[in-house]
Amino acid sequence: MRNRLKIVLIFILCVFIGSSVIVLSKTVKGLHVFVSSKVLEDYRITIEGERKDMENLIKQIEEAKAQLEELETFEAENEDISQELEAKLFQDLEFYKLAAGFVDAVGPGVEVIVDDGTRDIGFGEDPNDILVHDMDLFLIINELKAAGAEVISVNGQRIVDTSAISCSGYTVRINGQFYARPFIIRAIGDGSRMAASLIGPGGYGNYLKDWGLVFKVSIRDDIRIPAYTEDRAPKYMTIATDDRTVKEGENN
Repeated sequence: MRNRLKIVLIFILCVFIGSSVIVLSKTVKGLHVFVSSKVLEDYRITIEGERKDMENLIKQIEEAKAQLEELETFEAENEDISQELEAKLFQDLEFYKLAAGFVDAVGPGVEVIVDDGTRDIGFGEDPNDILVHDMDLFLIINELKAAGAEVISVNGQRIVDTSAISCSGYTVRINGQFYARPFIIRAIGDGSRMAASLIGPGGYGNYLKDWGLVFKVSIRDDIRIPAYTEDRAPKYMTIATDDRTVKEGENN
């Protein structure tokens, strides 16, 4: 009887010591929280994007310093810098024309093909579930931009700051023009990064394929995106002549 009691007491003591060790381990190491692969991938893409932005800013600062030193050298030597300034202005003009979408753009990137699904529709399932909608195009474009896309087009329509995409029956209206499936999205940028964002863990391309839609991505070195051809003349906005900053919530 005493031996049995000793065994029970030793067992209880071992359980107490083991529990104490586990609690102490968690207290020292902190709380273990599960993080999904999608969250990790989002962080990786965000960090990579911030790193590239920093590299671009550093490059722009270095270029601006070099140009300033060159102009200061010309000024110190009392030379005419009008030609250099004119050449710089034309160079800036070409850059802003490209950034605004007024000229064609070429470069490496990705080509994405999105089309309606061909699978059988289940009982009670909405047929719209296997059709491409404007929201699908929005989310694809958003993922491409988040992955560093510099220029994007949908079915040949350049996507700019004033672009609009909306469903219209079985067609989609892009920049005022109507297009039917399939939808071909082209983007210039880091092709590997953009493709990984779309078809990697948690990518929207995988989501569409899981629903039965057609989604294909190919990395190419010869992406060509045409210029924006619609009228962009402003009707209401003008250049502000004062330097007063309007804060959020403040009346104009």
